[in-house]
Amino acid sequence: MKVSVIVPTYNRPAALRLCLLSLSGQTRLPDEVLVADDGSGPETAATVAEFARSAECRFELRHVWQEDDGFRKPRILNETVRQSGGDFLVFIDGDCMAHREFVRSHLLSAGPGVIASGKRVDLGRRLSERVLQSGRPLTAISVRLVLDSLFSDTRKAEEALRITNRSLRRLLHRDAISDDGVWGCNFSVHRDLFYAINGCDEDFLDGSIEDNDLGIRVLNSGGRIRSVRALAVVFHLWHRSTWSFANEEFVSNREILRRRIALKEVRCINGIVRGTEAPGEALRGTRE
Repeated sequence: MKVSVIVPTYNRPAALRLCLLSLSGQTRLPDEVLVADDGSGPETAATVAEFARSAECRFELRHVWQEDDGFRKPRILNETVRQSGGDFLVFIDGDCMAHREFVRSHLLSAGPGVIASGKRVDLGRRLSERVLQSGRPLTAISVRLVLDSLFSDTRKAEEALRITNRSLRRLLHRDAISDDGVWGCNFSVHRDLFYAINGCDEDFLDGSIEDNDLGIRVLNSGGRIRSVRALAVVFHLWHRSTWSFANEEFVSNREILRRRIALKEVRCINGIVRGTEAPGEALRGTRE
């Protein structure tokens, strides 16, 4: 399959460069990488152009940009998928760095009706600053990571451990997906399935739970969410949170999810094909 990696970003060019470097180190290189830019300034465009010209770039790299008009991540993701050429879509946020087996792990977990999702290691503030200053991505568990997890503010360091043994994965519940569902920083899906659920819902108002909606609609369609925890490992660079459970945008997003679940909606209306009504009936999905 031709693999397209989609990398959403907004005004974090130094972090984006680390993400692209980590993708250049994959055991299974992407056929193309598309940066989905939700209105960043010219520094991001310059970073993408410079990386594309460098010897470190080992794939076709393109920059898809839209004007800054507030949070419109679902819109730029849909547009970037339209412009992509891959049969298989892998998504990683532009402030994340991928383990060298990230793309390969997603490919091995692919299947009909499957959306695969993992989680992430949340690097603390000081460790993130050190990684950014070094100019080299953090792509595997290290002593520094463990120490920062024990004595500082790095969280979920256990997600950095790759576990391929099936029995051990079952014992440690790494094949289970919690109610968090799909994480937008680490998921993959066949292009056909992405279109079948009508892509990302552009009615979501902030970056809180819009990614969970993709998994819900796949389940409503009769598909499955498959875990790639402890397989497709990503490391997230610290940034200040931009949303809260109390704001109006989150309340609006939560109501969309409640409706999805209650009505078993498969397709959103304002998605990759706009104005598409959701069907009235859907098969029951399963989680793996």
